[in-house]
Amino acid sequence: MKRFILTAVSFMTLLCSCENFIDLQPMDKITMDDYWSTSTELEYYTRQFYPSFCPWTQMVAEMATNSDDMIIDSPSIIMNGVRSKTTGNWTGEWTSIRNVNIFFEHYTKCQSGYDAYKQYLGEAYFFRAWFYFNLLKKYGDVPWYSHVIEMDDTEELMRPRDSRLLIADSILADLDNAITHLELRKDVGNNRINKEAALAFKTRVALFEGSWQKYHANTDFGTTGADPAKYFKICVEAAEELMEGDYKVGIYSTGNPDEDYYKLFGFDNMSDINEVLLYRAFNAAEGAGNSTQGFITYNSNSKGITWELVSSYLGKNGKPYDYLNTAAANKGNVFLTKIAEDCDARLKSTIWIPGDLMSVGENAYFNGPTIEGGALQLCPTGFQVKKTANPSSPAAGKSWETQAETGLILLRYGEVLLNYAEAKCELDNSVAYEALNLLRQRAGMPDFTVNAQSLDKNKMDYGYSITDELYEIRRERRVEMALEGQRDEDYMRWAASALFKNKRPKGYPVDLAQNPNFSSRVDENGLIDYYKGVMPDGYQFRDKQDYLYSIPQDELTLNPNLKQNPGWN
Repeated sequence: MKRFILTAVSFMTLLCSCENFIDLQPMDKITMDDYWSTSTELEYYTRQFYPSFCPWTQMVAEMATNSDDMIIDSPSIIMNGVRSKTTGNWTGEWTSIRNVNIFFEHYTKCQSGYDAYKQYLGEAYFFRAWFYFNLLKKYGDVPWYSHVIEMDDTEELMRPRDSRLLIADSILADLDNAITHLELRKDVGNNRINKEAALAFKTRVALFEGSWQKYHANTDFGTTGADPAKYFKICVEAAEELMEGDYKVGIYSTGNPDEDYYKLFGFDNMSDINEVLLYRAFNAAEGAGNSTQGFITYNSNSKGITWELVSSYLGKNGKPYDYLNTAAANKGNVFLTKIAEDCDARLKSTIWIPGDLMSVGENAYFNGPTIEGGALQLCPTGFQVKKTANPSSPAAGKSWETQAETGLILLRYGEVLLNYAEAKCELDNSVAYEALNLLRQRAGMPDFTVNAQSLDKNKMDYGYSITDELYEIRRERRVEMALEGQRDEDYMRWAASALFKNKRPKGYPVDLAQNPNFSSRVDENGLIDYYKGVMPDGYQFRDKQDYLYSIPQDELTLNPNLKQNPGWN
């Protein structure tokens, strides 16, 4: 099957090769009776959404920011509570939704049979759900539009915001429709929207909304009358359908726990990996590559994993590991080597360890973190990002200008198992041992067990009490999904700013004998304290404001029926 490359460049190449299509007027000004008659025309129309649905090209550099797992050279404005009110309008954020609604208003004109166009109908439902979920996460309540709004439709344009419950329910309804119409992954591949991907996305949406409503209850961010359990049940049911149904899913494993998790994220072609339900593919020869390898295997580009993430990894015995005690006796490279030997193999798959091969072609090995490098070379914490590296890539060990083709995973089965386990635990405090053990087994770890929080010398503070079962499931999620772009969504839905508020992210125990210039840049435990000078009181997240963005000011001026989000007035 021809690879369906999810890049704007390839999309434009496709358009340029279809003369009948490019001769048409712009999609929102099209003479509707002259289009929509064939399934091929529906396919061409829906393809426009792939570039806007996935604008990212790199997992770590573009998706893992604004979290307590990784820092860059300056503090996150969201976590630090210095994000300013949004000016201007939000018109651009609605363009794709309007264009999807154009499809829904006209696809029934198609003269092809249902089997010929059902995939594109399913894609349209999926895209609208995806675009609306982005708005839900960002703004909370927004107007729901399931039809095209014209510029002179004052009544619709001046509507107030709908409840986020209506938005969440409508997103889930769209995903149900997508699941009904979409083809299976085995028939369309996994770099095109497919039935399994829609089920996986449904678990993500349902878990997000259930958690949001539970942990933001009785605050300005919660919704009166919300039933968190309803969404947790939806998450569980969607996950069980994917886990128990006749679908092409699984956990990538060759039986090599030292390498399997690591290699999963570095492949160029992920089409044969059952765990990857949806990914974006790249083609450097067509000018549609990415800079993933350049910013992982050559330059660190001012990224550094935090002590807080590293110290979440369990020891190889499945018990909490005493990182501080180890740091007291081991510094710098010695510390990195020690924790790689002692802890969960997913740790050494996520951070570079001295002696690691970085590039086959350049015969380059990791000698130690670039804690004193310039902006491109700098690793501010000493824990240098390794995840998504592929030493065998032609771009490995070379500057970012050399384009890579590293695939970008958008939805994977491993996340589904974690969503399932968390939702199950939220419902009745049960533990989905079988699902969690699939992840543990890949990493060569002992079966999942519930450790008492009191035994954790690196205890995470959520700002409220949770059971030991849920605490350990959240840890597993953090470790397994590290740097995949979910951590900021997690602390937002958990209402868990306490994880980082009034605290500074730390780095590894620097060896002052080798780096004497760092004596003023470490904390009392000898850990790198990169933000010590610029953030003396730690992150200043505003709990009554920063869980949502502000509604753009121009929209409030134009439509007095819109109300501003909490704390932004």
